[in-house]
Amino acid sequence: MSDIDKKEKKLFGTFSGVFVPSFEAILGAVLFLILPMLTGVMGLGKMAMIILLSNTVTLATAFSISDCATNIERIGAGGMYAVARRSLGRAFGGSIGIQLFLAQSASIGFYAIGFAEPLQNILIKLPVVSRYLSSFDVLTQKQFIATIIALIAFISAIIGANFVSKIQMVIFAVLIISVGSILITPLLGEPPGGSATRIFTGSINLEGITGFMGFWAAFAAFFPAVTGIDAGVGMSGNLKDPRSSLSRGTFISIGVTFVVYLAVAFVFSLINPELLKTRPDGVVPSVVDIFSSYPIIPVLLLTGILVATGSSALAYFLTAPRTAQALAQDKILPKQLYFLAKDMKRGGKEPRLATIAALLVILPVIWSGNVTQASTVVGISFLIVYGWVNFAAFLERISGNPSFRPTSHGHWAISLYGFIVCMGIIALFNIWVGLGVIVSQSLIFYLLLRYKSQNKLEGVWWGVIFTALTKVLDRMKRIAQGSKNWRPIVAVFSFFDKPEETFSTVRMGERIAHYQGLTMYNIIKPEKVEDTDVKYPEEAKIIEVRDEDYDDVILSILQAALPGGLHINTALFPIDSRLNYIELIERMIRAEINILLYMHGIPKAESDGRIDVWWKGEENGNLMALLAYIINRTDIREGKGEKKIRLIRKLNNNEDLHAARAEMENLLVRARLTGEVLILQNDEKPINENIRDYSRDSILILMGIPGEKKEGIAKLFSLDRIFFTREIERFTGLPPVLFVKASKIIDLFEE
Repeated sequence: MSDIDKKEKKLFGTFSGVFVPSFEAILGAVLFLILPMLTGVMGLGKMAMIILLSNTVTLATAFSISDCATNIERIGAGGMYAVARRSLGRAFGGSIGIQLFLAQSASIGFYAIGFAEPLQNILIKLPVVSRYLSSFDVLTQKQFIATIIALIAFISAIIGANFVSKIQMVIFAVLIISVGSILITPLLGEPPGGSATRIFTGSINLEGITGFMGFWAAFAAFFPAVTGIDAGVGMSGNLKDPRSSLSRGTFISIGVTFVVYLAVAFVFSLINPELLKTRPDGVVPSVVDIFSSYPIIPVLLLTGILVATGSSALAYFLTAPRTAQALAQDKILPKQLYFLAKDMKRGGKEPRLATIAALLVILPVIWSGNVTQASTVVGISFLIVYGWVNFAAFLERISGNPSFRPTSHGHWAISLYGFIVCMGIIALFNIWVGLGVIVSQSLIFYLLLRYKSQNKLEGVWWGVIFTALTKVLDRMKRIAQGSKNWRPIVAVFSFFDKPEETFSTVRMGERIAHYQGLTMYNIIKPEKVEDTDVKYPEEAKIIEVRDEDYDDVILSILQAALPGGLHINTALFPIDSRLNYIELIERMIRAEINILLYMHGIPKAESDGRIDVWWKGEENGNLMALLAYIINRTDIREGKGEKKIRLIRKLNNNEDLHAARAEMENLLVRARLTGEVLILQNDEKPINENIRDYSRDSILILMGIPGEKKEGIAKLFSLDRIFFTREIERFTGLPPVLFVKASKIIDLFEE
């Protein structure tokens, strides 16, 4: 960061930038308003287990954050979004960031409502307040108060992070005093002039009240308390040393607040459980109610409640706008929202416009009327974000990427545990709301993947898939491949200076092997040919070759070793006079590589029509029938309709028509192929004329490569190059033709 930026933006250390916001967000309303009831009905034993289990989730998340953060040179703004984006990519990370911003903003509304909860009883007794609010119901009164609180927090955030940080230090001190006042109450004895019911029983409530509340219901009620680590992580863009501070500050805040919650729960376990139960009118007793007979203590506790809820709202008013600012800076949001990256002050770095956007989310939440349901949605959103951060660290650990070298010492099992438990807790809250949130995130991910990432996943995914692929390929070396497992592994060759021919050949390669096998695209660029603006497929390899080296380069590629014991078993070429097919075919046959020559011909629509296979025996015919089946399945899968497959056989002089038909139909049945059979009587016409007569209306023709077999399958042709070229040219003016020569007989039958 430049010196100018440093002057404009105050940078914070571990304590003020991470620990304090996290500490204040974790020690929120749950500590003062819900923990007393939970401890009373559950008992110290179960409550300690709930606190411990809840903290293991945030601890696992802290390890995951540390893993990802200490592996990044510059984290930048955005907190958990920034960590997730760098591991999971723009699309997945962006979907997490958008969800995180909405959850952080909505949380401010809930904290404002929590602030208004105890304050409403006090303020409504003041004449100036009662004059304006007494005509409204209690909920509306709380909503008015919450709105004022939200606006005060908004103004504080608009002033800037430095101002809010100073306020947070005051809040930090007040919180310590309030929590301390709870811890000292057992030492004060019973309050003077108290009621007949003693507050402290003199023994520890270990078992709780049987049947009042289930363990997992209590867990779901308590868990939101420990999710406040995001308040500190979200300040990543305002830290002097985010790589170190995010990790240390988060771990320390989790450790300190864990001890505080256990200590406070211990104090509550000394209190008479009957005083902690929910009242018949549904009111949950707070610490203010319990210790109302003590002098000074209730005031300190009420201050603590107000400060705890207010500080949480203030912390997220710092975090949420910075998440939105980072989303805008990374061009994740629509273009119309890029302005959220800017400040209202010229040259400023504070996310003031994003702060306004957060306020626009907060106000509808406050006035929604159904705060409980909205609170569930937000709680689940945070859980999903934490879960994905853990999952990101898990993927980074198992990917084996050499670039992943964190200075932290986490383990993939810790991150996996955090992910699984987060997803499990969602089911405890509300599985249907959880599914709804996940579906909405999936929709955002799809839109970002399509419009912001050009349908390409980024981040750790490549490394994860590569690691899995290398392990699978290593296993494949130990598995024998028989005829049952034959798959087309096709090397497609075409020429750089013939784009139309190249695209048609590439398309044929896709139809042959896109779903059923593997395809490798090789575009030969003659040395003297200049570059063009033509956009060839990104997966294609452009190979620059000297004019006289085409055949040698092709043969070298075909004989190159592939991972997993795989080898190229099929080569697809366009018809091009620059290639010496006679030599190529002979050498490929010896290497057991099938040869396909593609003549683009007169293209027909792929959406309907018929594929004609001209059969001259199983030596080529079996491979042609299998290719026709594969091409048909690809077209069906791509939504281009099922094709009719027709096997055409021209009889020799001494062949019987009925026997030949029965043989072909039996072949279709045994090979479980669908199609029809056409038997042609022998005539004096050359084969190219027969094909014109019977196949000119088909969309694709498969036939053997013209030539005479000589001395077995390895010695294919007795033709010279000129004659071979002339033979091929006899088939021009037809629909696309795929000339086929099998290197060996393909077995169509499963014995």
